[in-house]
Amino acid sequence: MVADGNAEHDVSSFSLKGKERIIGKIISDAESEAADVLSFAEKQVQEIRGNAMNESAEMRKRMLAKGTQEAMTEKNRILSQARLDARKKVLEAKEREISAVINEANLVLTDPGKIADYPDVMKKISLEACNALGGGNLVIKTDVSGADVLKAAKKDLEKEVAKTTSKDTKLSIVDDDINGVLVVSEEGVVVNNTFSTRLERKRRDIRKELASILFR
Repeated sequence: MVADGNAEHDVSSFSLKGKERIIGKIISDAESEAADVLSFAEKQVQEIRGNAMNESAEMRKRMLAKGTQEAMTEKNRILSQARLDARKKVLEAKEREISAVINEANLVLTDPGKIADYPDVMKKISLEACNALGGGNLVIKTDVSGADVLKAAKKDLEKEVAKTTSKDTKLSIVDDDINGVLVVSEEGVVVNNTFSTRLERKRRDIRKELASILFR
């Protein structure tokens, strides 16, 4: 994950807020469901008593047993549904927190000044893309900050790609307002190593990592 070192403070903040919101929601839902169950049970008891007044002792006993069973069945149904709803709400709340952190990371990645070791990151993702294309005459599209870094390292990058791919390599570096790099071969083959694309590729792993941090 690119530049995750700069997100540590934000992640801690989201962790606390996320836990508080989830816990508060669970408590609120549980109290509401408990009140519903209690109200239902009381209503059932009153109905049973009212109906039983006009019946024989044996009939009252059967009605009471039946009513009690029905009340317990309904209570269990309500509680089971409440547990499912609570679990769903917790998962939704967690997903909102994780999405918020990933969205914040996307914003950070649009600002080179907030990316740790930005020059090294740009060289690394450029080498990955150039090597994947097998070297040769390649165009690296990036933004103005990336172009400055890569132009300064151009000769070293060309030598390293040529060494890795065993093919003479010439790089053309273009400012195309792209965060990260998008490398194009002479044949038009493209390797997308923009920051947003790299983040999306690793989204599943990032989600697991964030979940372990935010909700441990």
